[in-house]
Amino acid sequence: MNKLTEMEVTELWRQVTMGGTSLATVDEQMVEVVYPGRSSDEPGADFKDAVLSIGGRLTMGDIEVHVRSSDWCTHRHHRNKTYNGIVLHVVMWHDAKKVTRLEKGDSVPVISLNNQGTTVVTQRGTSPSLPCCVGSASSVGGEKIAAVLDRAGEARFREKQSVFRRELESTDAGQCLYRGIMGALGYSRNIVPFEIVAEKLPLAILESLAQEIQEESALARLEALLLGTAGLLPSQRVDTLHLSCNEVWAQTVERKWRAIQHPPALSPTDWRLFRVRPANFPARRLAGMARLLCQYRAGGLLVGLLEQVEESFTDDGGLELEVGLIVPAEGYWVDHYAPGKQCQKLDRFLIGQSRAKEIMVNVLLPFTAAYGERFSRSGIGERALALYCNSTSADENTIERHMRVQLGLKRSQVKSMRRQQGLLHLYKRFCTEGRCGECLVLNNG
Repeated sequence: MNKLTEMEVTELWRQVTMGGTSLATVDEQMVEVVYPGRSSDEPGADFKDAVLSIGGRLTMGDIEVHVRSSDWCTHRHHRNKTYNGIVLHVVMWHDAKKVTRLEKGDSVPVISLNNQGTTVVTQRGTSPSLPCCVGSASSVGGEKIAAVLDRAGEARFREKQSVFRRELESTDAGQCLYRGIMGALGYSRNIVPFEIVAEKLPLAILESLAQEIQEESALARLEALLLGTAGLLPSQRVDTLHLSCNEVWAQTVERKWRAIQHPPALSPTDWRLFRVRPANFPARRLAGMARLLCQYRAGGLLVGLLEQVEESFTDDGGLELEVGLIVPAEGYWVDHYAPGKQCQKLDRFLIGQSRAKEIMVNVLLPFTAAYGERFSRSGIGERALALYCNSTSADENTIERHMRVQLGLKRSQVKSMRRQQGLLHLYKRFCTEGRCGECLVLNNG
């Protein structure tokens, strides 16, 4: 028993939650698992977005699993902000003298499985804990599930449209679109610092600077401003400080940064870089944003992308909108993912087709629908919705895969971006809010 692994404790936790076993924390609070969350291989919690009733209070957040409760401090989770979303600590044995405490100071309840009267099962490969909709595609019917996903996908589109519509009441349209794109370039881990950079460096300033000079010089200036404001220039990082004098590219952007009046920079610690793929590093994405701004500098980002929406249907009915958001890697960024950080096997794009499609679906199209509503251009709003409904699926992310498996769907049954977005809508509006009884799937829409 003392040789039990964390993986085996995790498997036991899955079985316990599947069996509907009555649970109690070490301080005797009753726990009910409303939604077990999803397994995660990302940095941080073992299970994301769980819904629990702890002591009669509905609680939403993440779950961390250890063999012993003392592992929390041994692994230094109490010093790590990544674990601040934990709401339950599941262990086999509670041996810690202190409570489980987050980096932000809050304490977290602990469940000791050894105290639950359960039998330890160490076999591997057991199906994960899933809610009552598991495999519903076979019972409800694939066509009905597809129809539900289409409706859910449109509901998600309308939600995003409404958010942009409210922002357009108080924010310049170009700035609103630019900020949305910047957030999308941050993926889930770095959305906030990307949006902060967008606020510190408004689109109007960037476009004004880009239009005053030749494109090559404009690009260097935009790179310097974006990377400098992000705190990612060589001179702003201890590990690359020497590059400011030794690389031609570094010398150029550092000189541009010093010559331009600029806002205070973010701290390098504001960025989450652990386990980020080289191709997705923030510096590389910001270089892509600089080139996107140069690409549309003649008429501006807003006008250029709205024109792309209006002209995106081809003669044979295909879609080309994401092409206008793709940025190939060139020059320094062909083999660099950050200043001074080389990699010979990088993607050929700073913003590739998959990320471009994500920006199109999550930002550009709902923004365009909101813009059409705000400025009485119904035609462009209808075009945006039609493009959304007809766009083919992109690469599957972890939440979409989790939901597809949960519902018992094949990958071929989620063949459009609208259905992929529908899976996300179900997960965020029903699963992670503990609203199984209201779910569109179980109620057939």
